[in-house]
Amino acid sequence: MKRATLKEVAKMAGVSTATVSNALNETKYVSEEVKNKIFSAIRALNYQPNSVAKSLRVQESRIIGLLISDIANPFFSIVVRGIEEELAKSNYSILLCNTDSSLEKERKYLDVLIGQRVDGLIVSSAGNTGDYFRSLEKTGVPIVFLNRCPEFMNSDVIMTNNIQGAYIATEHLIRHGYGKIAIIAGPSSVSTGKDRLTGYRRALEDYGITESDQLVKEGLFDIQSGYDKMKELMEQDTKPDAVFISNNSMTLGAYKYLKESGLRIPDQIAVLGYDDSDWAEIVDPPITTVRQPAYHQGVHAANLILARIKDKQVKREIMYMDPALIIRHSCGCSGGNSFNGVFDRPRDVLSGL
Repeated sequence: MKRATLKEVAKMAGVSTATVSNALNETKYVSEEVKNKIFSAIRALNYQPNSVAKSLRVQESRIIGLLISDIANPFFSIVVRGIEEELAKSNYSILLCNTDSSLEKERKYLDVLIGQRVDGLIVSSAGNTGDYFRSLEKTGVPIVFLNRCPEFMNSDVIMTNNIQGAYIATEHLIRHGYGKIAIIAGPSSVSTGKDRLTGYRRALEDYGITESDQLVKEGLFDIQSGYDKMKELMEQDTKPDAVFISNNSMTLGAYKYLKESGLRIPDQIAVLGYDDSDWAEIVDPPITTVRQPAYHQGVHAANLILARIKDKQVKREIMYMDPALIIRHSCGCSGGNSFNGVFDRPRDVLSGL
């Protein structure tokens, strides 16, 4: 079906195209009588204004491009809701793209979004693609990095303090008396994977525990990787008595393997995860996790991009949000408590995290 044009609306209403444009955009005074004729014609013809053409005229689209690495991950679903609800207050919409942590898809979507003349970008990067993002700076489109940030970028960043989160998780297991603590880490090519491994290593070092290469397994942030790496840990000679798992998808995969193998949690192996999904408290046993302030990350990311659109010269902002340890049964605790990381430590380790 052919779309109605501005010219056809003007003809039906008996006015000029300029008058129709003024009525739609409120750029000049148009009497109520004439407005009624114009909007009656719009309804009759089912006319839809060309938003791209309008954005070219006014130099804004009121659209934010949002790139997420895995929309199936409940963490990102909550983040997106925070972004969308906050942007809606300022009459902005989002174009959501799921990259599946693929650099190729990320670059393709970025090119599409720039072509759509979005006013800004909020990006959870698929990897350390700093060179590519630096080339986008020439377009003048503001970028806020969320959760993951490429190295050496001069852009706004909002994320959880992942080093701190991994530290308090590992420390909790150490204080339980576990001596062979493994980690199923995310890919070191992304900041979240690297930072959570760093937090794990710092905790071992501060408590005088020698790291074992056999207890460090690097995978992808997905269910299958969690399953496979848990299997590797439990089939090797050096078996852990506890494991810290670096995101919720991998935790689900690891749990699946342990359940299929008949291994009792936490009697035979303690488990501590990262990201506090709804299912974490209903599995058996409920999982002790590091909770990220997902919704508030989304809200702050939305506010950062709006501030950057308003004034591109404002000072770069890097915001680290505090995680919390949610204690349940999988680590050997009785459960029902939360912990924000304030232990009496052997030294002040949180400074500089």
